[in-house]
Amino acid sequence: MRWRLAAVVVSSLAMAGCPSEFGKDGRVDQAVHRDTQELVIKRCSNERIEEVCGRGKEDSEDCRKCREGGAR
Repeated sequence: MRWRLAAVVVSSLAMAGCPSEFGKDGRVDQAVHRDTQELVIKRCSNERIEEVCGRGKEDSEDCRKCREGGAR
């Protein structure tokens, strides 16, 4: 009978988790959010591309970043 109580206690603790780690705004949630933001492709608008890649600026760093998706 004790094994049932132990199983219930262990499963309850496992499901409850630690809110500072797994809950909303916990460390894991924040890490996932940061990783997701890094993976999302961010491209410049057409107007911004025209602005930074205009005449003679095609090889500039800002133009490259904008075309690669690194700047907005």
